[in-house]
Amino acid sequence: MPVPATPLPRLNQRLEVALDTRGSAQYFSKLMEETSESLRISQPEMQGMLLDLREGEPIRVWYTQSGGYWCLQSTVLGIHEQAGETIVEVARTGKVRRAQRRNHVRVDVSLLLHAERPGEDGEAAERISAVTRNISGGGVSFRSKEPFEEGEVISLGFYLPQHGGDISSKAKVVHTRPDPDRPDHYVVACMFQRMAISDRERIIRFLFFRQRELAGRRKVLTR
Repeated sequence: MPVPATPLPRLNQRLEVALDTRGSAQYFSKLMEETSESLRISQPEMQGMLLDLREGEPIRVWYTQSGGYWCLQSTVLGIHEQAGETIVEVARTGKVRRAQRRNHVRVDVSLLLHAERPGEDGEAAERISAVTRNISGGGVSFRSKEPFEEGEVISLGFYLPQHGGDISSKAKVVHTRPDPDRPDHYVVACMFQRMAISDRERIIRFLFFRQRELAGRRKVLTR
């Protein structure tokens, strides 16, 4: 039985790109062309800021394909101009693995969050107020007075202050643990499900600027 080919991104597909180092911020790009040896992508950018790449630099590229979320570990083969646009050429023969969205960079932040679990036997849904502990492009951890069951699917809603607008998503509870700092609370970790792409991109933009803000504060403190 033939082994199915590992899926690669499609032409014009939106990509997420980061340096192949722990905690690197993710930028957005698009697949422009492909050859037998390389993928040619637009220069990764985030809100007008460009990802500075060099030939030979290791990078990671995330994309959705064939019902999954994938990560290509690759290398920059070259950078050139084409019709007034910067094109980054990356090797298409790098290691490809199925990725979990929780592998996104996770940033500590406290935001008001509302969790809603469906009611039983026609009862109204139960709405619980909580506070986030950290957020990533793939999930959120929050502090709650109420415990949640592992595997439980709930509805989440919270507001991103810097970029405006409400974020809402279904989420699956990964685990619930006693809060070590507050004995009367629980720490609940969730993975987003069926989230709109535009909402996830807004979260990633928020985290990108949050990282820069925290880095700026650390520089001030060390002066």
